[in-house]
Amino acid sequence: MRIAAIFAAAALALVATACANRTGDMTISDWCAADSGRANTDVCKQHADTENVRSSLGDRIAGALGIANRAQSTADQAMARNMVCVTRTLNRTRTGTCDPGYTLAGCTQTRYGTQAGGMAIMRSISDTECRFNTRVLEVQVRCCAMGPNPPPATQVRATQPPQPETPQPRPVS
Repeated sequence: MRIAAIFAAAALALVATACANRTGDMTISDWCAADSGRANTDVCKQHADTENVRSSLGDRIAGALGIANRAQSTADQAMARNMVCVTRTLNRTRTGTCDPGYTLAGCTQTRYGTQAGGMAIMRSISDTECRFNTRVLEVQVRCCAMGPNPPPATQVRATQPPQPETPQPRPVS
């Protein structure tokens, strides 16, 4: 009985070795190409599908990296330019405008009254101004200029925003 178990284990090991060494030293693509009848086997079909997906993903990744590299190049060029931005705070107005030579980058209503109906609706915005449907108590307009010598800005908020009253928590180590 013991000899039969040894022979069965040896036969099983021999069959496992034969299955594991089915392609020998060839790659799967070489093994599939060696015999035209193997092209319809599941292994060869799966390998062809895998190679198609791999090449498709490679093309997509290369395209995405190309787009990312162009975007990084554009961002580097923009950062190399001299850009000066200022925030103008305007009170009791319907329009927020920038000084000559500046371009409007943002327009935000910062204060409003509840008696007047709350927040005003922004009706239009362009490179030069933003317009509200009614007069607002306070609007902050972000204006930016390019170049080494920007024109002087008027009505610019000269004070820093208030610091929070409570100190920021310190990290615990």
